[in-house]
This record gives sequence, C-alpha cells and structure tokens, in this order.
Amino acid sequence: MADFIRRHSLFLTALGLIAASFQLMSASIDNTSLPRLGGTVLHTALAPVQEVHHKSLSSVKDVWHQYLWLVGVQAERDELTRRLKLLEAQNSRLLEYEHENNRLRKLLFFKRGTGFEGVTGTVIGSDPSHWERTITVDKGSELSVKEEMPVVDGEAIVGQTTVVASGSSKVLLITDKSSAIDAIVQRSRATGVVEGTGSDTLRLRYVLKEMSVQPGDRVIASGLGGIYPKGTLIGVVVDVKTPNSGLFHEVLVKPSVDLRRLENVLIITSELESPAVEAKPQTAKPDKTKEAA
Repeated sequence: MADFIRRHSLFLTALGLIAASFQLMSASIDNTSLPRLGGTVLHTALAPVQEVHHKSLSSVKDVWHQYLWLVGVQAERDELTRRLKLLEAQNSRLLEYEHENNRLRKLLFFKRGTGFEGVTGTVIGSDPSHWERTITVDKGSELSVKEEMPVVDGEAIVGQTTVVASGSSKVLLITDKSSAIDAIVQRSRATGVVEGTGSDTLRLRYVLKEMSVQPGDRVIASGLGGIYPKGTLIGVVVDVKTPNSGLFHEVLVKPSVDLRRLENVLIITSELESPAVEAKPQTAKPDKTKEAA
C-alpha cells in the first residue's frame, strides 16, 4: 500500500485538490460569505509582502533619482571649478599687466621730469656666479645704447652699462665692489664717494668728520664723473659711525632700489636738447643821411 501511494503520490495529490475544490465550491454556494472570508484571509496574508515590494521599488527609485542628482551636482561643480580656474588665470594676467604698467609709468615720469632721453629695457638675466653684481637687459646697440650709460629704475640709480651687444646689454650694479659714484648728502651737502660692498648695502666713504651725516639722510649723485645725472637718488643712510682715529665718518647706505627684484629699467642715452630760441627779426634803422638830405 505504501509502495502504491509513493508511486502515485502526484496523482493522489491532484485528486485531493480537485475534491477540495468541489467541496469549497459547494460550500460557497451554500454560504455566500465564505468567498469574502477567503479573500480577506488572502489579502491579510499578502499585504505584508505587497508592502515590502512597494517599499523596495520606492527605495530603488529614490536611490536612482539620488544618483542622477549627484551626477548633476558633480558636473555642475566641475564646470564651476573650470570657470574659477579661468577667472584666476585671467585675474593673474590683469594684475601682472597692472604692475608692469605702473613700472613703465614710473620710467616715463622720470624721463619727463628730468629731461633725459632713454631706452626702456626688461631684465632678462643676472650673474649666477655672485662674483659680479650684474644684470642683463634686452636692449643694446641697435637702439644707440653704449657703454658707461647710466641705468635707473624710475626713482633711483641702478648702475651703468659695461658691455653692449646687439639686442642686449650688461649692467654693472651699484652694489658691485668695482662700482663708485661721486655723491652728496642732500641735507648737509657733505660730499663723498658711494662704493659697492658686494652685498645689498653701499658704503659712503671720504665724508669728513666735521660734516653732518645721520641715518635717514638721502644720498644723491653729485654729477661729477660724467656718468650719473646730478641729483639722481642713490640711497638712504642707515648707519653712521665716527671712529676716534682718522678723518672720516664710516657711513652705511641702503640703495633706494631693490636690486634683487628689478624687472624694468631705463637706460639714459642722452639729455634732451633745449629747444632752439627763435631769432627775433631785426628792424632796419633809418638812414640819417637820407633824412638829412
């Protein structure tokens, strides 16, 4: 018997389900409320499953929308970052143009204020060995630049040209040990010679002890020597020592130009000529012999 049931279990199960179906149909005909009860039971059983399914779909939709939103935010952020970099680069260029304009304006004002002709040059190099204090500018003989021409930055003396070629010139800075400028202390009119020390300072030598010199005094070129224009600023006195022995003060001067940050300079080529005075026409004098006649 058990062997028969095992072999025909599927068939017997189908017969059981059919019989149960007929029983339910018969019970439903006799009791009309039974189908509603079954629907209620089925709904109650399936409701949690439907809720979980709905929430799962909603979560998937939310995640997808969130992902799309994040993608959009990332793209917008990348675009804003790109624009910011462009604006920063543009702002940097504008600031550089402004600084260059200010430097060139100073050189132009120097030319107009002193009455000297000059060539504006850009610093393109400096001596890397530190044996010499020199710079190289991008103007040379093609613009009438010659050796021993004074170089200024629009406010004070930078140095003088020493080697001139086509397209460039070498400038010996006033801080070089071989540099010497006849100078005057502007306040007291004490005279001396400003010499380079090979560092960032200068030394004003041969100032007699009886002459007044004090920190803060401006030191200018005296015009002697025929290179630097008289009255051009050299630097400011920062220290004065008066030794017991000897005839002179020991004076330390700070250049008025930051020679480590030079970018544009003016090479003074010649002094502007004064306009020729127009000759007045002479009036003819009357001939007294004719009048007498």
